[in-house]
Parts: sequence; C-alpha cells; structure tokens
Amino acid sequence: MANDLTGNPLVVDTAATLWSKSLKYIREIQWIDDAADIIDDDDLVVVINNATITGKIALTANTVNNLAVWKSGPFNPGIPVSNFIVTTIDHGSLLIWLD
Repeated sequence: MANDLTGNPLVVDTAATLWSKSLKYIREIQWIDDAADIIDDDDLVVVINNATITGKIALTANTVNNLAVWKSGPFNPGIPVSNFIVTTIDHGSLLIWLD
C-alpha cells in the first residue's frame, strides 16, 4: 500500500512529510492495525507542530488485527496544525481526519 494524502482521512503507511508551513485542522488521528501486521515493539514517531510524539507497541500476544492501537481525538473543533511529519511507522496505517 502507498500513502494517500489526497483523501479524508489521509492514510499514511510510510514515513512522509504530510504538510509543512501551512495550517490544517485535525479532527482525529488513529494508528490502526489494518493488515494484521503490527507486532510487539513496533514504533510510530510523528512530529506535530515541531513536537515529537513517540508511540511504542507492547503486546503479549499479536491479536490487535483491525484495531486502533493509538488515537488522539476526536477534537471539536479541529486543532490547528502547521506541520505534520511521520518519521517512523513500522507497521499499520496512520489515519488523519481533517476538518
């Protein structure tokens, strides 16, 4: 699968700069196990408004198929974000809903 940065939600499964120096409003973010491939010790690292956020999976059994393993939101109204970069995503997909 490849990143889809044209839809809503945006779908990210590889490292990418989603936007920089432009303002977008985020309603919700979810890291999901869409292909049943997230395993113990997987990482997600994002930079949002120049702040680094790191998520790490700690599983005792690999049974998170099709579940959200991390989420932020929903925000109403959406939160303003001027830059969003995914530096690491080991497995799964990151879904970003925009306002």
